[in-house]
Amino acid sequence: MLVGCIERKEMYKPGTYKGSSEGYYSEINVEVEVDEFNIISIEILDNQEPPTLACIVFETLPSKIIKKNETVVDTISGATFTSKALLDAVENALENARGEIK
Repeated sequence: MLVGCIERKEMYKPGTYKGSSEGYYSEINVEVEVDEFNIISIEILDNQEPPTLACIVFETLPSKIIKKNETVVDTISGATFTSKALLDAVENALENARGEIK
């Protein structure tokens, strides 16, 4: 009996995609690199969020998103609005990456 051989469906068109979302103080712009199945990297391109918020959010959330391969991760307590804005910006980029896959 053979078990576990399931063909995975392509989730993204490989490439680098930009996304943005309005943070607490400014727009957050990101660049997300994906292959057919995974989020490879997330780079914060631009923001004007306070450094105390930005540091914790931008150092913590990208690795969680990459590890889970999705934007459904816990936000950072005390920086919820900035966390949600980053998650929305990444999701915006991923929507662009999925847009080519039908």
